[in-house]
Amino acid sequence: MSNYGFFDDSYTLAEKGYTGSDRMSPKQFIVMGVLLVLIIIGSILLRKIKKEKMFTIYKVIAIFMPILEVAKITFSSYADITHGAPFNLGGILPLYSCSMLLYFLPFVAWGKGHMKKFSMAFFCSIGLVAGLSNFVYLSAAGWYPIFTFGGLYSVIFHGVIVFVGVSLLATELYTPSFKTIYEGMVPIVLFSAFVIPANFIIKYIPNNGSNPDYMMLMDANGFIPFISDFFIEHNIQLLFSFLMLFVAYPIATALITLLLMGIIKLANKIANKNKNEEIKDRA
Repeated sequence: MSNYGFFDDSYTLAEKGYTGSDRMSPKQFIVMGVLLVLIIIGSILLRKIKKEKMFTIYKVIAIFMPILEVAKITFSSYADITHGAPFNLGGILPLYSCSMLLYFLPFVAWGKGHMKKFSMAFFCSIGLVAGLSNFVYLSAAGWYPIFTFGGLYSVIFHGVIVFVGVSLLATELYTPSFKTIYEGMVPIVLFSAFVIPANFIIKYIPNNGSNPDYMMLMDANGFIPFISDFFIEHNIQLLFSFLMLFVAYPIATALITLLLMGIIKLANKIANKNKNEEIKDRA
């Protein structure tokens, strides 16, 4: 609606009548669909440039995204404070799976050795799942229309994490293999060593702003209440965190890795077939 201001906060938007209508709407799917097509086409075109320039692109992104993240946190926190709400410890901190872009892209851009390889594996596996999940369920659109600062921030952030993974694959800077399944999990496990304690510490802080569920390790964002509620009701929520970390995440990582390996194998088969046909035509 035209009465929504670009920099309206979630409180103002709610007062103006926004109730999350953009989330999983035709508008969201069109915007995210166009963005995905642009990412794929752009990544294919980038195959023509030198690999050193790709790392320059990653360096620029690695510098810009933390600045955007700080802007978003400042924007949201200012809105909370001016409306008498507490600082949103349980929801505003960059401790989500998608937030790993901020911490592990520098290893891709500047790093060497194992951490560079593990970080690439993350972006080309479970990182893609994290990013693409918001192409389907853009959670921020529950509070912000897509074409506002709060909405576009989420579109851009998740678009970037998908771009990193797709471009690494398209330019063949990283090729998935069975090793990707555990290599991609290394950053997840390392990050969770900070996130799990943070989740439980914040949970017991009075007036923390909201119930924490960083990395979906507390209740899986409510998507599987019949499972998560059982662990919560029996005071074994930490066990649920480990279940998500060592069962759900590896399964998701394995599935996307096997899917990508199959797509690449099929693409190579088609390319070789076309190449052989060209050779025959010339003979």
